Amino acid sequence: MCKVSRFLGALVVAAAACLASGAHAANPPALPGAGQLGMSLAQLRQAVPQLRPLPHAVRLAGRLVGGWSAPAVLVAGVALTPTYFFADGELRRVDYSAAPDDSTDAGFSALREWGRSAWGQELDSSGPEGSYASWSADDLDAYLQRAASRPAALRLVMKARILKDASEL
Repeated sequence: MCKVSRFLGALVVAAAACLASGAHAANPPALPGAGQLGMSLAQLRQAVPQLRPLPHAVRLAGRLVGGWSAPAVLVAGVALTPTYFFADGELRRVDYSAAPDDSTDAGFSALREWGRSAWGQELDSSGPEGSYASWSADDLDAYLQRAASRPAALRLVMKARILKDASEL
């Protein structure tokens, strides 16, 4: 009994030291331009001084509210305007949209190559509605979409990865 108690005590001390060191938490993914997923609005305002509220917030599933934007940032030579989505006081998703123009195909290719260099080979699909490339890495899910609408639309979405077990489906 005494050996078991000492072992359990040592195990608890080791677990507490691991938690205190932060070894259990991955670094939140950095975003193009500035900021990180997981930031509060106050932290994002410090990281992105040009942050401005949108006149009409965009609401998505999961209590996500896209109420903030900033000037376009260059990603792989493509100018993308970010929309920041918060839920429960935390930055959970950023949608980067390109202005529609004739270079949407070239922009898609450049951003796909950028994604490959950042996260590896993508899962891709295409159909009449458009083309997609998606990645999952660490605490991040990202996808690139080229919609076949006219004018063509191009967007990159980066969001916090949410893992669910079968009981939550």
